[in-house]
Amino acid sequence: MNRILSQDEIDALLSSVSKGKSYETIEREQRKSVSVYDFKHPDRISKEQIRTMRTIHENFARLFATFLSTNLRALVDVNVISIDQVTYSEYTMSLSMPSSLYLLRMSDLEGKAVVEISPQFLLFCVDRLLGGTGETEVEIREITLIEQNIVQRIINNLISTLNEVWSQIYPLNAAYDSFETDPQFVQIARSSETIAIIFFEIKVRGAVYPMNIGFPYFLLEPILQKLSTQTFFVNVKKVAEEERKFLEERIQSSKIDFQTIFAETTLSVREFLSLKAGDIIQLEKPLDDEMLIKVAGRLKFFGVPGRSGRKMAIKITRPISFEEELAYER
Repeated sequence: MNRILSQDEIDALLSSVSKGKSYETIEREQRKSVSVYDFKHPDRISKEQIRTMRTIHENFARLFATFLSTNLRALVDVNVISIDQVTYSEYTMSLSMPSSLYLLRMSDLEGKAVVEISPQFLLFCVDRLLGGTGETEVEIREITLIEQNIVQRIINNLISTLNEVWSQIYPLNAAYDSFETDPQFVQIARSSETIAIIFFEIKVRGAVYPMNIGFPYFLLEPILQKLSTQTFFVNVKKVAEEERKFLEERIQSSKIDFQTIFAETTLSVREFLSLKAGDIIQLEKPLDDEMLIKVAGRLKFFGVPGRSGRKMAIKITRPISFEEELAYER
């Protein structure tokens, strides 16, 4: 049976005659504009909000990598791999056994976040923190209570760094809540609830370890409107300006070591051992020569000695040039 065309289809067909398009071509173009939508896994967080979350956690990865490199005495690289939205049941099923799951509570938001770190990486951290060489190939096993206490400083920094980068959008005020090794005992959301997962990779000494941070949708829902690119960059600029003023004030009120070198000479070990009270040491410096002035251990000025009231003083005559600084440091 031939179907009856609607008025819109008739108008589109008539307009296409002048452009040389057939009815079949119009139908194909309409099919192309249709996109597949999965009602079982709806994207409840927009692409723009995902981009903002990626920027936030890239900053987190950079700061956390710096901390790890310093404390583990090894070059550590942390990268954001992807951000996905899945149901909580799918997330827990994807976790390995045993796992290292840290639950974080938020003071002003309802719900908890979860951080999953490779047990192998935590065992590597334990070995390095205790002075070991840090074997990257270790057997996967549960983290003991003693080992949890050893790596707790790393977890505390992870949480504080997470709070720092999120403060540009919203103060999470995340804090350590509990530790679990079995994903079945971690019930921070309903099985059908959507959870946003930020996947990381930790690279150290040729080995790659996984890490991820999960935020249930209901936890992020009150602050989703703040996760816009425009809001993020406005807040970053505001924070940067406040930090600049704070640093200027701190620097100006800081105290630095100021030293004046009157003269220097060289003695042999025999001459040094034979020194006694009343000996005169001849210095290799003319009386009218300028003295070196060090600021925080670095040569910065030349000066001449004098008096200011009843106290000895030094008058700065000129700043030291870059070439002179290099010559004296040699």
